[in-house]
Amino acid sequence: MIVIRAHGPPEITVDGRAPPPEVLWRKHLALLLYLAYSPRGRSRDHLVGLLWPDKDDPKARHSLNEALRAVRKVAGATLSSDGDQIRLSPEALRLEDAPEDPLNEGEFLEGFTVPDAPEFDDWLSRERETRRRRQLERLQRAGESALARGDLDRARSLAEHALALYAHHEPALRVLLRALALAGDRTLALSTFESWTEALERELSAAPEPATLSLVRQIRDRELMRGRPVAERESARVPLVGPACSALEKLSDLWDEVKAENGTSRMALVVGDPGTGRTRLAEELAARARLDGALVVWTRVRADDDLPRYWTGALRGGLASPGLAGAAAGALAALAELDPDLAVRFPSARGAPALPLPVAAAAAIGAVADRQPTLLVAEDVHQASADVLRALEHITSDARQLRLALLLTTHRPPWGAGLDALASRVGRDLPGSTISLEPFDGAVIDQLIRWALPNYGTEQRARTVRRILADSAGNPFLAVELVRAVHHGLALGEPAPPAEWPAALRTLDQTLPSQLPESVRAALRLRYRMLPEPAQRTLTAVAVLGGDRPIAALARAVELGTPEVERALDLLEWERWLVGDDRGYNFVTRLAREVLLADMVTGGLKRRLKERADEVSR
Repeated sequence: MIVIRAHGPPEITVDGRAPPPEVLWRKHLALLLYLAYSPRGRSRDHLVGLLWPDKDDPKARHSLNEALRAVRKVAGATLSSDGDQIRLSPEALRLEDAPEDPLNEGEFLEGFTVPDAPEFDDWLSRERETRRRRQLERLQRAGESALARGDLDRARSLAEHALALYAHHEPALRVLLRALALAGDRTLALSTFESWTEALERELSAAPEPATLSLVRQIRDRELMRGRPVAERESARVPLVGPACSALEKLSDLWDEVKAENGTSRMALVVGDPGTGRTRLAEELAARARLDGALVVWTRVRADDDLPRYWTGALRGGLASPGLAGAAAGALAALAELDPDLAVRFPSARGAPALPLPVAAAAAIGAVADRQPTLLVAEDVHQASADVLRALEHITSDARQLRLALLLTTHRPPWGAGLDALASRVGRDLPGSTISLEPFDGAVIDQLIRWALPNYGTEQRARTVRRILADSAGNPFLAVELVRAVHHGLALGEPAPPAEWPAALRTLDQTLPSQLPESVRAALRLRYRMLPEPAQRTLTAVAVLGGDRPIAALARAVELGTPEVERALDLLEWERWLVGDDRGYNFVTRLAREVLLADMVTGGLKRRLKERADEVSR
């Protein structure tokens, strides 16, 4: 078997061994390579003109025969001549044109040339260009796939590699801009686009494509992720790993079906225990939807929500958009009862008889989704009343031809009868899918350690994996906190987990701080201390006062200006301490708040914070 490795400098093996030296003579090798990539064969006259154009016919044919003799030493009977046709049987060859990873693909027959055979070099140039275009497509597709599963570093590397091959390849540029924007580095994304545009104008006198301009507008004009770092490039989020990557890929595929020109509605039910990343997953999909120019409506269901309270939250969470202008007057009138500002913005609502709220809400969703792709996120639907669940179910089943996605998050069963019934229909008569988020195993924690602690050797990494797996019980939130703490210098010490950790059949939010391993509590304390002082003070106030206090009350409690508290809240969302909704802020997990209150807040501080916050309401 002749094996030809064609990406990078040519490498030839025959049955696993190096070929005879004369096969590697330049024109002999050129003949072997050319026949290998000409499965139908070539005529003698063609081969003579290709490789020996400067010789007279007898000498050229003699040189061809010598070259064929050398090739036959490795090809044997698989090199055949049928009259004037010379053919190398494909069964005798294995052509390794492109590696599985497009980042490892070199130039086709890199560095190989036959100086006195211009037709051969022309063929080689054409083949290289064909493969370069093919490699660009592979890099682009691989980059888009990496984006879909949340591997932003790889997406960036693939896009940069494609642009190194061809600097004006716009699909690769769009992958790069998306990767930078999703990583939180909007400034670098915009400056990269400006530099690329200047080069395009200078070198080709061309302008960017509409798809690129649209993407850049979304990056420039919209906040993609909830919260923001103190400084871009200084606060990279922990990468998605393990179950979250495959879950995001499924959600990205679902979103692709929705946003297509003829897309239809879909529902996704994301199920997981507290700390498994349900909110992070929803945020990642929402950021991708915003880059596609979609409307994102973000809601969080609370146990005391009736229909009016839920839809009031939806209006504040993004539903009160210009697209509502397309809704019927009766629908706008019903929503204006929840938000009187709508009657000012949409005059048709004034004096119109209000439709029943479920009908009005469905009409409103239909109007906005008819105008632009729409993603409605409803978190914690296990707390939803039967009326709210019926309303969410009705929207999807009544909007099959709209570009609308509903993403619902919930803890694991047991649920109430309403959510049980809804979940049983997802993927059956409600198009979509149910995605379960599982605890981390050792392999996933190993990925995290490789990212955060790249200098760890194999044995040290294995020990750390075992310890973190034991102390976190595989809970993603706790595992991430431990890995980050070790990165910042926390010594895990000797293992001393509580007697019942994790407690059987209890979720993270049902666990008491005293039941946690000391390493977990130490990790949370360390991360708290690493926050800037305004963020520490603001987080403490939210823990003590609750996240539904007005920002003015939080600012008075911590004796900071309102803009400084707002920046601190943005950072705390970015750093995954808090999640915000239309009614305030909540801790990502209750346990983080309880550890903070138990270990970092004194009784006197609690009293002073409450007294100062209460002054605002007097």
